[in-house]
Amino acid sequence: MHIPLRLSSLLFAASLATGCLGAETDVDTLQATEQSATDPTFRVYNIVEAVLPAANYDGVAGNECIALLNPEHRLRKIILVEPAGAGGTCALNAYTAGTAFSFTWGDSSVYQGSAGITALRAALSDTDGAVHRLTGSLTSEAATLAHLQAFLTQSDTQQASEIGTFTANRVHSLYDFEGQEEVSAEAAYQAVSVHQPCENPGSPTLEARVHNGFVYGYTAGNTGSCHSGWFTRHHSYNRNWRLVYRYDYSE
Repeated sequence: MHIPLRLSSLLFAASLATGCLGAETDVDTLQATEQSATDPTFRVYNIVEAVLPAANYDGVAGNECIALLNPEHRLRKIILVEPAGAGGTCALNAYTAGTAFSFTWGDSSVYQGSAGITALRAALSDTDGAVHRLTGSLTSEAATLAHLQAFLTQSDTQQASEIGTFTANRVHSLYDFEGQEEVSAEAAYQAVSVHQPCENPGSPTLEARVHNGFVYGYTAGNTGSCHSGWFTRHHSYNRNWRLVYRYDYSE
C-alpha cells in the first residue's frame, strides 16, 4: 500500500526522482532514505498486521508493546515500539490485526540498536521492518478504513469514477511495491507502454490515487504517436489491482 507527493515521506520524493522514466536508484538507498525521514508533520497511515502485548522483546530493560504495520504504499513495513505503562498498558493494545491508525513522524523516533532491531523483527516474524519508537499519540482511522472497505463493494464503473477524482501521486512500479503488488504494478505500467519502434512512444505514468491518507486505486496512462498516428491509453485499477476501467485509442 498502498499517498502533494508524500504518501511515504521522503521515500515517495525519491520515487518521483527515480520513477519509471528516470535512472533507477539502489533499493538499499531508498530504504535508508525512508528510515531517516525527518518531516515531523508527515502523517503515516497504517493497517495493522499484528500487535503483541507488553513483554521484553528487545532485550533492553523494561517491557514494551510492539506492532507490525503495513503503511500505505511504502517500500518497507514499520515495527512500532511503545514502552509499556503500569500493568502493561499501551496505546497499541487498542488495535488488532486488520484495524487502522495513523501517527506523525513527530510522534515517533528511529529505534537505535542493531541487536534490539533484530530481536524485535524476530518477535514479529519480520525480516526488514523499519523500527520506530512511539513517542507521541496514535489516531484511530476506523471511519476512514470503513469508507475504503465500502468503496471496494461498489461496481467497477462507480469505483473508476471516484478513483479519477482522488489525488494522484506518482509511484515507481518496482521500488514502491514488493511481492505480488510489485508484479501487478509492473504489469499495469507495461500495459500502457509501447513495445515497438515509434517516433514518439510517449511517457508512461503510474499513479496512486489517494483519499484521506489511503490508496483507493491506481491509474496508468500514456499518450504518443506511432507511424504518424496518435495513441492514448488510460487504465484504472482499484487498490486490489482489479481493472475497473480501460480506454485504448489509436489512429
